[in-house]
Order: sequence, then structure tokens, then C-alpha cells
Amino acid sequence: MMFYSVPVLALALQAAQAAINVNVGTTYQTMDGFGFSQAFGRANDLYNLPSTQRTHALDLLFSPTAGAGFTILRNRIGSGTTSSDSIEPSSPGSPSGTPKYSWDGSDTHQVWVSQQALTYGVTRFYANAWSAPGFMKTNGAETNGGYLCGVSGHSCSSGNWMPAYAQFLIKYIQDYASVGININYLGFLNEPDYT
Repeated sequence: MMFYSVPVLALALQAAQAAINVNVGTTYQTMDGFGFSQAFGRANDLYNLPSTQRTHALDLLFSPTAGAGFTILRNRIGSGTTSSDSIEPSSPGSPSGTPKYSWDGSDTHQVWVSQQALTYGVTRFYANAWSAPGFMKTNGAETNGGYLCGVSGHSCSSGNWMPAYAQFLIKYIQDYASVGININYLGFLNEPDYT
């Protein structure tokens, strides 16, 4: 049971009666829209639903009349060691080596969800890398911190991977463009100080 003193109740009553004036002629911040991320298998979860549930879920996410009306979709750029989790799952041997890109046209069904989002009118797509591939980093792994080889103060015996990583990100954008999804925003790292 909670007890309030008289001064606290008086303040609460004053706050409840306070007038709020909104000046619609003053802009403090412009919003591009609202969205969500399909990182870590969320697209697969949606795709694998039974057809009627899948349609209902898409409506709840993207429909401005039957759902949230999200207008931004964030996709994860994978950096793992399998072709299902990265467009470059293995090292080309050196930063100047020829990459062996692998694009399956699905990207763990993120392409399918992105294409569905387009049908609802979504035009803002944000691709975000959780990490550079491990072979490009100081710790040799996509997880547990580490730095991109070549960034200020962090070198590797294998060389400077910054240009190769930039090409990796460009290739990802090109792969999405090839299936009709234009990436508007690109994040080259996520939670850089998180170890």
C-alpha cells in the first residue's frame, strides 16, 4: 500500500491541470519515419509462418490502416563464415586479393521481407553491419570486439583491410539493387565499443 503526503498530491493535481500549448509552426526535429530491424533471423521467422499468419503479420507491421505503418526497414549485413551469413564468408588471402562473393538472393529471407515492404510503400531501407568479417579484424573474429585492420592505431600483419571492407559494403548494396531494393542508409558498424 502506498501513502502520499498532502504536498505531493497538490503537485500532482497542479500538473494534471496544466495547459499544454502546441505551436505547429515551430519545427524542432524532422522524422524520416519509424521502422524495425530484422536482424538475427527475424526475417526467417516471418517467412516461415503459415501463409495467413504471414500476411497478417506483414499487415500489422507495414499497413498504415491495419497496423503500425512502419516506413523504414533495417537489414543486418552478415559477416559470418558461412554463405548463409555473409556475402564474403572466407578470406581472399589478403586485402588486395580477389574476393569470392556469394549472393544467394535471399539473405536469410531479408530480401523477401524487403520486397514485401515495398508493396506496402516502404522506400527507406537501412543496411547495418554488425561487424566486418573476422578475417578483416585485429582479433580475427566477427565477435568479441576487435578493430578493422588499418583504422587509426590498429594494424594487422595481413595489411590494411579498410578498402576491402568498403568494397564488401558496396557489393552488398549492389546485390540488393539487383533485386529491386535500393539501400538508402548504410551503417558500417554496430555498437563499436561493445565487447
